[in-house]
Amino acid sequence: MFKVVLIGASASGKTSLLLRFIEDRFSESYLCTIGVDFKIKTIQVDNMAVKMQVWDTAGQERFKSIS
Repeated sequence: MFKVVLIGASASGKTSLLLRFIEDRFSESYLCTIGVDFKIKTIQVDNMAVKMQVWDTAGQERFKSIS
């Protein structure tokens, strides 16, 4: 399993990137992430199934300690 953490400023597109990669969908408006969210996707690499766990962190300063 690979773990990937998305870290960045508030409203920088972390949630958009996560949902586009995991669910292949895009929306121009999302609610702010509270704390941390994560999703899992299995991909094929050299004929092997690899599980990815992608974490989406909140960009607000008050949630910095969680990151």
